[in-house]
Amino acid sequence: MLASDVICVYLANLMWNEPKDDGVSGRTACGLVVRNRVLAGWDGADWIASIRNFDKYSANPPESPRVWVLGDPIRDDQFRRCLAIATNIHAGLERDITYGALRYCRLDQCSEDFANKIVRPTNPMTGLQLYQRVAQIGKQSFFR
Repeated sequence: MLASDVICVYLANLMWNEPKDDGVSGRTACGLVVRNRVLAGWDGADWIASIRNFDKYSANPPESPRVWVLGDPIRDDQFRRCLAIATNIHAGLERDITYGALRYCRLDQCSEDFANKIVRPTNPMTGLQLYQRVAQIGKQSFFR
């Protein structure tokens, strides 16, 4: 097994453990945000560290680490789909439907802290939002 295979499986498990209400597009967006963070140099541009620290940058960071359910590539079609998408994301073949987003949230469920730091701040000179909202996928809003 290659290091890239481990990264793809780890990324697929993160995507598979994301809320399922936005379907395949929502899961794909989750993986793309990880890739965007790696490309932006977050966590030392390390895929594994970016996946491991994914919840640290969440709109509602959990108080304790998330318990992951591992996907079964033999019996679970949805996990196999996540694995294929994760492989494409890691290889740079998946089109970025998040337009370079580094953060995302459901606006009706984000913490007050996230809203004050990411969603609401504006530039005092221009009045424009500091973190541009670049995409809407399902119920999730994406910011760059």
